[in-house]
Amino acid sequence: MTDDILAQLAGASPRRVLEDLSRLAIALAKNDRDRPEVELFLASGQVVRGRIVAVAEDRQGPVAIVHVGGNMRQPAVTFVRIEQVAALTVADASLLVKAPVADAPVPSRLELQRQLAARADGLQTKLGRKLEIKLASDLDDDGRRAVGALLPVLLEVLTAIVGDELGKEALAKVEVIELAAAPSGEVVKESRGFLIRAPKLLTEQLTHATLRGAIEKHL
Repeated sequence: MTDDILAQLAGASPRRVLEDLSRLAIALAKNDRDRPEVELFLASGQVVRGRIVAVAEDRQGPVAIVHVGGNMRQPAVTFVRIEQVAALTVADASLLVKAPVADAPVPSRLELQRQLAARADGLQTKLGRKLEIKLASDLDDDGRRAVGALLPVLLEVLTAIVGDELGKEALAKVEVIELAAAPSGEVVKESRGFLIRAPKLLTEQLTHATLRGAIEKHL
């Protein structure tokens, strides 16, 4: 992908842009990152500056919720009817063309292997045998960061699956789980087990429920 962000921008209505930014805002906030900064120019001539929190619907149409001041315990917010927004400025337009990645420290392969060894003991005790969980050979910095974020969720999901007899019986047939990384998360069934791709993008993070559903679909 080219680094020319301006060349990649596409025209969109204020509503579309704000809805896209609101989805990013949720992902960024979950990872302790600042929400997207915007400046809304209303048809009345007023200007609202702040960070987009969400876009909600009521009976009269969509409403943008904008954090305009205060602190996180006592935030000041403005509710803006999107139909009143004539134009808007996005402080960081790169958010509209490339999703943000996590900025957590990058773990080494050795650190990830140590985490696996420490966390897998409880799972293997419940399963009654060794389940091989290995790292893909081609993990780059973003890939190792993504796998590091996924590991706790994955081990919790696997432990929950073996918590009942049917799940334990199904997982007993899995010999190996390989952990890779990609922009979006994915669980792929293979002959001896699974290939699980940890999502690099904050907007694509796997929850406990989505990961469990993706794994159980193949068991």
